[in-house]
Amino acid sequence: MFSTLRSSALRAASGSVTRTLAAQQQRGFKCSVLGAAGGIGQPLSLLLKINPRVTALTCFDVAPITPGVAADLSHISSNAKCTGFTGDDLKKALDGCDVVVIPAGVPRKPGMTRDDLFNINAGIVRNLVAGCAE
Repeated sequence: MFSTLRSSALRAASGSVTRTLAAQQQRGFKCSVLGAAGGIGQPLSLLLKINPRVTALTCFDVAPITPGVAADLSHISSNAKCTGFTGDDLKKALDGCDVVVIPAGVPRKPGMTRDDLFNINAGIVRNLVAGCAE
């Protein structure tokens, strides 16, 4: 008796799950990582690249190695197309983005106060957010 109840419950549950999964269609996202060449930006870009919901990934940083980071990421087998931008190409990196993540900033150096660090990083974020607003 219990096996009959269990099998009918499993059948009912599997039917509803199948119906639910078939009815849902996932939308792809274009993501941009601003600060992609840093110690946080690189692994974050890797995680976004392997995410099945991400269809396009743009990596932006002021560091000249950013196109190399994007080239390394492009070798990972996934649906996301990866491109890298540096310098004055912020508008190109943000064009059509659905999600923008900003891990950009400078690390705290010896002798630097928290206020100094905040002021430097606030200036960086201000410029990036101004680019997002345009």
